Formats: sequence, structure tokens, C-alpha cells
Amino acid sequence: MSWASPDGSAEGIAAAVGTRAGLLGALADGPRTKRDLREELGVARSTVYKGLRELTELDLARETGEVRAHGARGAGPRGTRAVPRAARGLTAARDVLADIPASAGVPAAFAESATVATSERTAPERALDTFDAMVRDAERVRSLSPAAIPRYMADLHEDVLAGEDREIVVERPAAAALRAEYDEFDAAVAAGLDVRVLDESLPFGLTLFDDEGAALTTYEAGGVSGILLSEAPEAVAWAERTYADYRDRAVDA
Repeated sequence: MSWASPDGSAEGIAAAVGTRAGLLGALADGPRTKRDLREELGVARSTVYKGLRELTELDLARETGEVRAHGARGAGPRGTRAVPRAARGLTAARDVLADIPASAGVPAAFAESATVATSERTAPERALDTFDAMVRDAERVRSLSPAAIPRYMADLHEDVLAGEDREIVVERPAAAALRAEYDEFDAAVAAGLDVRVLDESLPFGLTLFDDEGAALTTYEAGGVSGILLSEAPEAVAWAERTYADYRDRAVDA
């Protein structure tokens, strides 16, 4: 079977981190020869070779005479005993990325540099706490949202009254829910809150903070399940393009 180059997208790299977790874990403990890896992991020679080729092409491992985790330091076979930062970030982001369609084209840089916040049954608001802090610090916020979260309307209203720039693009059912549940919806719009309505489904949430940061949001059972926050230039540039594409298809509320 011919070799197919691995998927270098954020989703593809995250999938590789999951599939090759055993190899990455072994390399995190220090440099290993291919024979060491076969014996330590109890897998076939072909499995090790294929896995190492995939990891090196994705820049998650580096081969010298022995194989060491990417980012190792020093001459000779010994290296830093740590999983590379990219792999750590992608491992943490994997569950969030799993809920985002591959067609979204999320760049690998988004996941590699992301701060990951997830909600749990015992702490359903945890992901939103991190998000809230970034909203408070930003003068300009632009957000795509497939879900209606009425708790934010009063804050957005207050922000635009204070002269800050706030814009949201939401699915039509979400817009109707916000209007029904926030009594001052029309007053907020009159004060400067730009609300735009989209007649299509949004596969994820996306928020831009000024021109310096972006957040990818996933939802479950009507609530936020996970957020990836990144300030990487490539991530912000992708978020700008994606937001603009959806905004251009939306209409005023």
C-alpha cells in the first residue's frame, strides 16, 4: 500500500496524537531507538515505522540516530524528557476539535497554542468563566453563535452603552429566543448592539476579541461544552476570514 501524507490540519494532528499516544508517551521519557520502541510497546516493526513516519512528517517527533520528542535539546542521544508543547496542546484540544467538522479547516496553530476550557457535569459554567474574562477585557467583540445564551444580553447592552463595539451573528431561532427572553432587546440594538441573523446552521461558535484573540466554541444539549482560546496570528487570521464569510450571509435582526 502506498504512503499517504498525514493530514496536517488541527483535526488531523489531534487525531494523530490520539492514535500515536503510545509512541509519543515513550518518546516523552527520552530518546528511543526503533527496536526499543517495538519492545517497549509490544507492537510490530511496521507499526513503529509507520507511526514514526507520521509523527515526524507532522513535526511531532524528530529522528536523529535515535528518535526523540520534538523540541529536545543538547548534542548526542539524550534529550528533554517532555512531550512537545504542540502535542500537549493538541491532546488537550482533541475532545473539543472532535465536535468541529473537518471542513471548517481549523489551522493546526489554533490548537497548538490554545488555552482549553471544558465544562463538566459538576462544573457546567467553567468553560464560560474563561470566555467571560476575555470579553470583559476587549473593546471590540464579534461573535458567531448557534445557541441563544440570554445571560449575555444584559452585559452586551451595558457594553454598547459604555461605547464598546459588540456584534453578534446568530441563527434565526437563537435570535428569536434572545428577543423573547431579554425585555430590552430592541433597546440594546438601538444603543448600538449589532445583531445579525443567519438562516443556516452554525457548526460551532466563534468569537474575535479585538484583533488579537479568537475563541472556538462547541455546544452540547444547548450549553457550551468546550472552548479553545488562541492568540496565534494564523488562528486569528482564520477566525477573521471565517467570521466575515458567515457575517456576509447574515441579515440585520
